[in-house]
Amino acid sequence: MATVTTSSVQRATKLAKLLGNPVRLRILLALREKPRCVAELMRVTGRSQANVSQHLMVLRAAGMVAADREGMRVVYRLRDRKIDDLLDRIVELAAAFDELDYLDGMRRKPCGPGKRGW
Repeated sequence: MATVTTSSVQRATKLAKLLGNPVRLRILLALREKPRCVAELMRVTGRSQANVSQHLMVLRAAGMVAADREGMRVVYRLRDRKIDDLLDRIVELAAAFDELDYLDGMRRKPCGPGKRGW
């Protein structure tokens, strides 16, 4: 098991935030199947070109996806097999949590006046 340091917690938090966005997660899962252009990702996500492009920019900056020019279009793909492995684990864990009803019991609870809660 890896040693837990402040730095490793910060990196894990950034990764959780990155993957915690449903549009970005859907994009990554779609790219697991095959490389895709923005138009295909728009159909998969139901989002506008501008919105998909913004999410792809974030994923590229994080080093999770790469872009290859094919003629007039840009095709996006997962950058590394490790990303595919990470997505496998997320899907497995989500299924395990679902079986145990962990996620069904989650609902927002106020944390105090004017504060958002989980």
